[in-house]
Amino acid sequence: MSSRGKNVIRLFAQNESDSWVFPVLYEDDHFLALDKMTHMAVTHSQLFPERPSLFELIRHAIDSRARWVEKRNINYLGFAYRLDFETSGISLFCKSNEARQRIGDLLGASQEKREFLCLVHGSPQEETFEVDAKIGWVTGEPEIMVAGKRGKFASTKFEVVERLAGFTLLRCLPSTDRKHQIRAHLQHIGLPSVGDAYYGGSLLMLSRLKKNYRPRRDALKNRCSTERRSTTPSSTSSIRLMVTQWRSSAAWQRIWRWPSSIFESTQPASVQAQLI
Repeated sequence: MSSRGKNVIRLFAQNESDSWVFPVLYEDDHFLALDKMTHMAVTHSQLFPERPSLFELIRHAIDSRARWVEKRNINYLGFAYRLDFETSGISLFCKSNEARQRIGDLLGASQEKREFLCLVHGSPQEETFEVDAKIGWVTGEPEIMVAGKRGKFASTKFEVVERLAGFTLLRCLPSTDRKHQIRAHLQHIGLPSVGDAYYGGSLLMLSRLKKNYRPRRDALKNRCSTERRSTTPSSTSSIRLMVTQWRSSAAWQRIWRWPSSIFESTQPASVQAQLI
């Protein structure tokens, strides 16, 4: 993947054998927002040490003083929140502990608004519905959560974006932030995410959408990755984040727009970042 002429950063593994390119969606003196691809962890997992971790890759870049790090004079980048390993979307990093604390205060006070898009099996009866079910751990399965009567309170609002033959594209609006919340809630109501085997989803084969589908000869080698691609919740297309940004003692508002990358600023208060 070529990065020439694009606002991106390239992150290398510690042994320099692999590298990943991440588009920079937004950056200022306090924050750096990257477009995380699917099957990339935000933080290291002891259960899956072989998985690449965005935080570990960034730490290596800072320790080795990569070119993009030197150019920005970055000495610290702390993640503001986590995205699931299978989920693509916007990963926000803070350039100081103060910035991370302020973001944490907003997240803790539920002052942020986030949107995810998810393709699910089945079709709900309502166009808009909510799921209020607690999220708890599954005994003996540290990476699996379950929705039900035990655990921590969790609430997610869902809106139908488009109905397809046997599938539905949903807009997911979580008002709480629990591990695997959207995926567990969708499984709980019998609408599992397509391709999410952990939560009851199965693969989406192109032959299911197009009768008598046959891949072109030159596409055979890419068929596996195409048909097995996960469609767990994605926050790349539409997400709203509350971000506090300050200059001197005054905070000011900024609207994030993606992919047009048009930024608008107004006075004052905390910042609402909206990606469209």
